Amino acid sequence: MRGSSVAKGVLLTAAGAICWGFSGTCAQLLMDFYGVPLAWNVCVRLVFASLLYLVFCTATHRDELLCLLKQPRELGRLLAFSIFGVLLVQVCYQGCISVSNAGTATVFERCGLILIMLITCVKARRAPMRRELLGVVLAIVGTICIATKGNLGMLAIPAEALMWGAASACALVFYTMMPVHLLERWGSVVTTTVSMTMAAVIANAVVQPWNMHVEVTPGVVAAMAALVIIGTFFAYLLFLQGVKLAGPMRAGLVGSIEPVAAMAFSTLWLGTPITPFDIAGCALIVIMVLLVTQREEEAPREVDPSSGDAQAVEVKLSVEGAQAADSEPSDKSAQTPKVELSGKAAKPIFK
Repeated sequence: MRGSSVAKGVLLTAAGAICWGFSGTCAQLLMDFYGVPLAWNVCVRLVFASLLYLVFCTATHRDELLCLLKQPRELGRLLAFSIFGVLLVQVCYQGCISVSNAGTATVFERCGLILIMLITCVKARRAPMRRELLGVVLAIVGTICIATKGNLGMLAIPAEALMWGAASACALVFYTMMPVHLLERWGSVVTTTVSMTMAAVIANAVVQPWNMHVEVTPGVVAAMAALVIIGTFFAYLLFLQGVKLAGPMRAGLVGSIEPVAAMAFSTLWLGTPITPFDIAGCALIVIMVLLVTQREEEAPREVDPSSGDAQAVEVKLSVEGAQAADSEPSDKSAQTPKVELSGKAAKPIFK
C-alpha cells in the first residue's frame, strides 16, 4: 500500500512540475504571439490566480486565514514577502521569457538553487560538499552552453535575457528563503493566498493595467485562462499533494523535470528553435538540481536514519535552514513542501 502511495505521489509531482513548465510557455505565447506587455501579463495573472486561491483557502483553511488577518506583525512579514518574493520572481521570470523563451528562462531560474545552497553553507558554517561544488560547475557550464551555443566569443541570446535570467535566479533566493517562518506557522495554502493577493493589489495599483491598451481576443483569454488554471492553480495543488505522498526528497528530484518540460513545450508548441547546446545546457542544469537537492535532503536523514516520515525530515530541514532550497514547510494538515523544486526546489509556492 505504501509503495502505491509513493508511486501516486511521484506521478502527481511530475504532473505539477510539467504544469509549471507549461505556465512559462503560456506566458511566452501571450507576450510573443499576442503582444501582451510584460506588466499587464503579470498583473492580470496575479489577480485571477489570487482569486482562485482565495476561494480555495476560504473553503479549506478559513479559520487560519481569519486568524492571520488579525496579526499585524505577520501581515507585515507577508507584505515584505509579497514584494520581494512573489512579485519579484514573477517580474524577473516573465521578463526573461519576454526576451528569450520559456525553456531558457526556466533553466536560468533554476540556477538560483546554487545561490541558496551557498547561503545555506554560510549559515551552517560549513564548506560545500563535493557534490555541491560539482553542482556549481555544472550550473556554470550549462549556462554558458545556453548563452553562447558553443561560440564562446559571443552571446547567442540577448544580453538582456542574461540579465533577466540572473535577476530571476536571485529572485528565487528571496522567494524560497524569506517565507520559512510564515510557512511553519501558517502553512503553505494560507501563506500563498495572502501573499499572492497582496502582490496582486500592489502590482495593479502601481501599473494600472486598465490604462494599458491590450486587445483582449479569445486567444488571449484562452492563454491567460490556461496560465492561471493549469499553470498556476493546478500546478501548485498537484505538486503539493505529490510531495505529501512521495516525500520531499523524491518530489524534489522529480520536480527537476520542470525546465525540461518548459523547453519541450516551447519547442513543440511555439516552434522555438533548439540546438544541441540548448539540450546539453538544460541537461547539465537538471543534473545540478538533482545533486544539490539530494544533498540537502540526505543531510537530515543522516541525523535520524531510522525515520521514514516525510514530516520529520521536513521539520529538520526547517531547523537547519536547509529546507528553503527544495521544499515548503508543511501546514497544519501535514502538507509537505515544494520549491517549486519547482519549488520551486521550491517554484516555489507560486511561480
